[in-house]
Amino acid sequence: MRRLLGKLGYTLPLAALVLATCGVAAPPRPTPDPFAGQYSATGGGGALPAVQALADRFKILHPGVTFTVSETGSDAAINLAATGDVDVGFISRSLTDKEVAKVGALPIGFSGTAIIVNAANPVTNLTKDQVRRIYAGEVASWVELGGDDLPVKPFIREANAATRTTFEAFVFGGKPPYAKTVIEINETTQMLTAVASFRGGIGVATIGSRTAADTRLRMISIDGAAPTLANITGGSYKIFRPLFLVYPVDPTRVKPAVRAFLDYARSQEGQQVAASVN
Repeated sequence: MRRLLGKLGYTLPLAALVLATCGVAAPPRPTPDPFAGQYSATGGGGALPAVQALADRFKILHPGVTFTVSETGSDAAINLAATGDVDVGFISRSLTDKEVAKVGALPIGFSGTAIIVNAANPVTNLTKDQVRRIYAGEVASWVELGGDDLPVKPFIREANAATRTTFEAFVFGGKPPYAKTVIEINETTQMLTAVASFRGGIGVATIGSRTAADTRLRMISIDGAAPTLANITGGSYKIFRPLFLVYPVDPTRVKPAVRAFLDYARSQEGQQVAASVN
């Protein structure tokens, strides 16, 4: 009996070792995402919804990647992308000849500039010439335009805002003869608040979910065309501007994750994601 137990005593550990080595193999560790990390993107408000949508979708594909997206304006985006102080920039206008030498540009669609009025204003359509007359100071009351007898209160964005330059190119085709009654407003939120504060208010804002969701105001048609993405792509709504991602022209200065993000934005899916929010 002792002899049998002795044999079992030596045999059981050996059997356990055999089972351990011949059992189910441990699952392999996932390959680390080489793109994982924190990255920055900044630029003009017109392109911000499209870029945020692209960043959110890219994070689903690469969970370890986080893009911090902020609004600083198109001019700042170009300078920051050129110097490398931001990983990728985004702009809502075309590059100038000088800027082409500083950054590369990847188109991600179009953004429209809407003419907005107070929600209490019954006017739903203006002609291009009526808009010109408003901002030139030739119209004093909305009654002249089919509305209520209210004083016209025009607002415009700051000089370098893409919404303003697009508006001026369409309405004036050159240097605008703004009346002294036109009030300059910085930043989108302040513009929306200004127009909402006066029943006779009128201003400009980027066409998109943010403007559409503000029940205090309304985007109106211009020359019979409503400010929609379908009308922009179809050509009936004329006040729009191109959207781009911008990055250093030297490819060695573009981080691998940023290069992958640009490739995604360039893909058919990426273009569809960018277009879906405008």
